[in-house]
Amino acid sequence: MNSIHTVTLEVNDPETARAFYTQFGVDSFIEVRPGTAPTSGFRGYTLSLLVTQPRAVDHFAQTALDAGATSLKQRTTSGHR
Repeated sequence: MNSIHTVTLEVNDPETARAFYTQFGVDSFIEVRPGTAPTSGFRGYTLSLLVTQPRAVDHFAQTALDAGATSLKQRTTSGHR
């Protein structure tokens, strides 16, 4: 199996982005640097994080929202708990 060891993100505010990803414990896998190209915020790719339990999704989502993330879709329940 192939795997990715780090992902580099170009962001407007590297310090804020670094602090955001630190809350999830993934900061050792993500490098941030100042963005140099104009952008509207989305550059055409998505990263995902796989977790073992549905409640872990709730925890990560709430942590992201508490850290300043914006929800793009309303949460739907799958019946798992």
